[in-house]
Amino acid sequence: MTRSLGSDIGGTFTDFALVDDVTGAVRIHKCLTTPEDPSKAVADGVAALDPEALEGLTYHIHGTTLVINAVIERKGARTGLITTEGARDVLEIGREKRYDGYDLKIGFPEPLVPRPRRLEIHERLFADGTVKTDLDEASVRRAVTELVEGGVGSIAVCLLHAYRNPVHEQRVGEIIAELAPGMPVSLSSDVLPEMKEYERTSTTVVNAYAKPAADAYLNRLNQRMADAGAASELLLMLSSGGTTTSATARRYPVQIIESGPAAGALGAAHYARLAGLDEVLAFDMGGTTAKMCLVNGGSVAKTTEFEVAHVHRFKTGSGIPVHIPVVDLMEIGAGGGSIARITEVGTVQVGPESAGAKPGPACYGAGGEEPTVSDADLVLGYLDAGHFLGGGMALDLEAARTAIRSRLAEPLGLGVEDAAWGVHGIVNENMAAAAKVYVTERGEDPARYTMVAFGGAGPVHAVDFARRLGVKRVLIPPHAGVASALGMIVAPISFDTVRTQPVRLTQADPDHLRELFAEMAAECRARMPAEIDPAAITDQPSFDMRYVGQGYHENIPIDVSALGPDFPETIVAAFNAAYTKLYGRVYDDLELEIINLRLSASTPARIGEFGVRVAAPADAVPTSTRSAYCPVAGGFVDHAVYRRDALASGFETDGPVIIEEDESTTVAGSGCRVRVDTQGSLTVELR
Repeated sequence: MTRSLGSDIGGTFTDFALVDDVTGAVRIHKCLTTPEDPSKAVADGVAALDPEALEGLTYHIHGTTLVINAVIERKGARTGLITTEGARDVLEIGREKRYDGYDLKIGFPEPLVPRPRRLEIHERLFADGTVKTDLDEASVRRAVTELVEGGVGSIAVCLLHAYRNPVHEQRVGEIIAELAPGMPVSLSSDVLPEMKEYERTSTTVVNAYAKPAADAYLNRLNQRMADAGAASELLLMLSSGGTTTSATARRYPVQIIESGPAAGALGAAHYARLAGLDEVLAFDMGGTTAKMCLVNGGSVAKTTEFEVAHVHRFKTGSGIPVHIPVVDLMEIGAGGGSIARITEVGTVQVGPESAGAKPGPACYGAGGEEPTVSDADLVLGYLDAGHFLGGGMALDLEAARTAIRSRLAEPLGLGVEDAAWGVHGIVNENMAAAAKVYVTERGEDPARYTMVAFGGAGPVHAVDFARRLGVKRVLIPPHAGVASALGMIVAPISFDTVRTQPVRLTQADPDHLRELFAEMAAECRARMPAEIDPAAITDQPSFDMRYVGQGYHENIPIDVSALGPDFPETIVAAFNAAYTKLYGRVYDDLELEIINLRLSASTPARIGEFGVRVAAPADAVPTSTRSAYCPVAGGFVDHAVYRRDALASGFETDGPVIIEEDESTTVAGSGCRVRVDTQGSLTVELR
């Protein structure tokens, strides 16, 4: 018997899904995250599973917030940067652009490497990669010696135009290995061989900054898993939605900076395919944040425009750029642990601050005193104080009421229930406003989409959130509370690479482009596990393209066959279709140029049908009735309460209804029709 384990570390909870690779049988678990050492929560969760269940474990796929937390909390390695003369300050110069033209006190994130540890060496390449000034190895040795004596624990190397010719960077790496054996080194030509000096330097520095911490964490995790008796291969979830080996993650920790949210989108895409849905808005609401992602035709949207450690959390340009392939998510500080406060002008603000796992919401009874979204949900009757986590964690209703009364209701002159509904409604309205911008900016209409809701808090909020967004159907997959862990199990093993080759489309040589794609495919295969059959790997090439003179480009997926006799007409048609969808028109009088070649290589999903349920007789009688707030009715009404595992395929009922499972709760008020499909997913139709 073979099994796969997915484990996802979140801000509040760590989720687990254990799947039988043959039968598709699923076992799930959820426990509080241990911020002081996240690997401990993984070990605790594994221990809570039946030890016999770990026998035959073939893969352990893991998602972690380690890298992004190291950058946000500034807990990475003491890092040095070696760069070309004159490029020392690129991290502070950035794009020389104000992200908010009206903020007189505008701030930018402090560079991860302060100026005294950014050292220059004597060398220079032209933009085409030819050598202008030979590498002065004496200057390299002086710089390395100074950094080592300064106590650095990792070194980033980013030389001008190294993406076109890595020879100087590679020699610098050899000298570092000679003078400081064992020193972690990140070369920009290895981490991100792509033009745009600021973004390439920033991404390489983030990789170097997180490298020692990632290595130590993965060592601890491997040891804890071995102690638990799980001798399986450890795979890490990539930000792009694929998985990679532990060795690759150690070398490129920047690639796993946003791993957990990507897995949730893949889990949503899996259940959307099972339900025959082509247009899906994946909605993941956990304890700290809410994430949304468009899924079209079973594929999640991706981007390379990504920032971390924002000075202003939701203002693009206020963070540290990381140019890697990532699932194109919209994220907002809205989760079960989001804190509600009265602002200076007397309004209520919910989030983005979160109570996290410690102390957590007031209802957790662990010392939290601030009112949170979870406290409001409990007061509104959506959660059962005695059934949280399947009864494994009791909630304190009186503590939740006290927090809302003292911090919100009494200062505002409201009843506790009214204040609680205010918190619930505000967080849903915040998410709806952000989602409308996210969807429309991508040329889509939310009314055409089905929402797939998951995460611990997602099913509680999904129906009211969907109604505010204009979505008419919500799908709640089985085990929705641990969908990210399940998404890791269906994620393919993959690797992405890029080559900068700026050329006008009319001057491009299709034979040369095919050769470059072949080289990139070989590179991707070399970075995948050796046991993978090369014949099972599929490649998705694409171009980053723009009109000549534009500062930004769009990614255009292509097929290698497009580099045939009809080139470049086929490429122009693909670009025009994508550009029209985004901006409503094209400019036929302007010339196109290719900037970057990208290639994503991936294997098929390891498990294609886990979670499929067969219709069987089941007791569909409500276990109880609970009074809960219904926004359609405008007050508290009785909701029939069902156990989800007692509902067979084909079950239907009208709201108001609450459906409970161990890791999440679905709330569907008046005006809803709920049914169970053949995969065990709940479909909620909004009238």
